[in-house]
Amino acid sequence: MNMPQAAADNRAARRARQSNKKSSEARLGYRVGEWSALTGTSRQTTWRAIRNGELKSIVYCGIRLIPDSERVRLGFEEA
Repeated sequence: MNMPQAAADNRAARRARQSNKKSSEARLGYRVGEWSALTGTSRQTTWRAIRNGELKSIVYCGIRLIPDSERVRLGFEEA
C-alpha cells in the first residue's frame, strides 16, 4: 500500500471511530449530507434551501453546517 493511500485509510478509520461515539452532549450542527439524511431530502434540495434563505447555515473552518436550532425550528426528531 502506498503512503497516500495508507494516510487516507487512517483518516477514514479515525472518522468512523469519531462518528460511532455516542455522546450525551447535544449536536451543535449537521453537515449538508447529514442534514439531508436526517430530513429525507436530497443534498441538492438542502443546498437550494440554504441558497434561498429558507434554511440557516454557518461556515466553520470551511465546512458548511446547519445549526441544530434549525432541526428544532422545523420540528425534526433528534438523530
